[in-house]
This record gives sequence, structure tokens and C-alpha cells, in this order.
Amino acid sequence: MRPRFSPLPRLALLLLASALATPAAKAASLRDLVVLSGPVVRLSDLFDDAGPNGERVLGPAPQPGGRVTVPAHQLAAIARQFGVAWQPASDSDQVVLERPARSLARTEIVAALRDALAEAGAGPDCAIALDSVATPPVAADGALRPTVEQIDFDAANSHFTAMLGFAAPGMKTKYLHVSGHAWPMVDVPVAALPIAAGSRIQTGDLRIEHMRRDQVPGDTVRDPREAEGMMLRHAAIAGRPIPRADLARPPLVQRGLPVRVTLDQPGISMVVQGQALQDGMLGAVVRVVNPLSHAVVDAEVTGPQTARVMPGSYPEVPPNASGLTNGLASLSPGGQP
Repeated sequence: MRPRFSPLPRLALLLLASALATPAAKAASLRDLVVLSGPVVRLSDLFDDAGPNGERVLGPAPQPGGRVTVPAHQLAAIARQFGVAWQPASDSDQVVLERPARSLARTEIVAALRDALAEAGAGPDCAIALDSVATPPVAADGALRPTVEQIDFDAANSHFTAMLGFAAPGMKTKYLHVSGHAWPMVDVPVAALPIAAGSRIQTGDLRIEHMRRDQVPGDTVRDPREAEGMMLRHAAIAGRPIPRADLARPPLVQRGLPVRVTLDQPGISMVVQGQALQDGMLGAVVRVVNPLSHAVVDAEVTGPQTARVMPGSYPEVPPNASGLTNGLASLSPGGQP
């Protein structure tokens, strides 16, 4: 006689089956539009809750600025291969992958060119100006520095042409032809403030400006010591170089200022104080008036505010001063009145 067993309660059977069954994977969902942040596509870029294989690399990302669409049947195959709990709801299921891009900045091109141009003879701090160039798109998700593959520099006209190459992880190498000018820089003294014509240039009137060599005229003051103490023939504009042709030595005798006038002739030697009626350099002949007698004589400039009466010079005495005998007005050849 067989033993009789009592059937397990239905609830207990259900609990036992639940305990013995393998836990079901959590259902995943599609990520409709994905902006990629790197050069590869990962499983987690397609599915949320992709599971333990989420970081698995599936392939390269699109080129910068590009996009690809992964259709439903391909997504289903990927899900089966990597154990993702997902099934397409319809044939219209898809994931769009985009790779962001940016334009290669002109400053990046200039930075890459600088060392190569310095080696080519343009100088380490040359001023670089690019001709018009259409910069290609590059990845927006990483640093990029172009490399100079070839460069030609014509020092005579400061013109250059160059071939640049640039690449980033997951991006094919691209090439770009550029051209432009690279001007060496020079230090030039310029007027710190406007300086009026006729002024004498002092040390504080000048400052040093770093300028493009092509913007500095050939006959320009290059050393502040050339200009200090000199007189300007024309007004100087602030921030502009000073032409050497605009400089003149200041007169030793200046119009309107006192002059010590010496008379040395046979039998006569005297010094009187006069007033210059003209500016005069060393050796120049200027007219000098005696403020007391108003007599005017021609005198040769011999030094700062000093002159000597020219031999044979007769004082010019105005009619209303004919009775005066002071100073130069009383002088005539031989000392006779």
C-alpha cells in the first residue's frame, strides 16, 4: 500500500518556484538622440540600463559634425549579443548618434605657426596675419593643436605659405593650406604725449613701443638718445615714431633771450648785455639789440647765449636814439663815436 502525501498548498508551490527561478534582467530603454562626448560608441550610448556590459565599445563615433542612425533590427541584434533586456516595439525604433563639432579657431592656427615662422626667420614674437581661410570642423570634445607639415617664408615681403595637419582620437587626419604675412617686431621710441613744434625733447617725452617693422619708416629715430635734447621742427603725434628729419639741434642763441656780446677790436675790448632778435646755431650771424640804446649789431654766435660783434659791423641806431652813448650804440670802428 502506497503512502499518501498531502499536496502542498498552492501558495507554497508558487513561492518555491519563485525561489528556484533565475532573476529576470531589468528591462532597458532606448536613448533616442545621443550627443556623443568621445570618439567611440558604447553600449550605454544606445540603452539606458544597459547592464554590466554598458561600457563595451561598439565602434567608432561619427566624424565631427556627423550623425548616424541605428535602426530597430540592428538595435535588437546588439541587445541579444550583449544580454540587454530590450525588444523593439516597432520597426520605427531607432537611436540617432551625433558627434558635436566646432570650427578650428584662427588663434589655434596662429599658435601652431609661430614656432615654425620663428625658425624660418620671422622672429619669435612676429605679428602674424592670416589670409582668408575656411577652417574645417573639428571635434568639440577634445583639445586639438595643428602641426606644421611644411612652411615657406619670404623674408623680403614677410609672406608665408604653410600646410597644416590636424587630428584627434577617432578622427582622420585633415590637411589645411594657409597663407599670410609674418612681420618681425622692433622696439621704437615714440612720443608719449603730443609735443609741439619748436619744443626740446626731454627724457620723459618718449616711451618705447613694440611695433611691426613694416610700420616703422626707414629714417626713424631708433634710440631715445638720438632725440633727447633735440628740437622738433614739426609737432610730434602721441604714439607715433619720430622722423630724424624732424629733429634739429636747439639754437645756442634764442630769440628774445639775453645775449652776452663781446667786442674785440684794436684798441677796444668790452662786453655788453644785449637781446637776441634771432635764433642762431654756433657760428651763425644774428642781430642783437642793446636794450638801453636800441642799437642793433650783427654778432657771430660763439656759445650758449654768447656772441661777438662781427669785424666791420656798424651799430644801427634809430633816429630817436642819436644822442645815446651807452654800450654798443657808441661803438664805431676804431672806438670813435
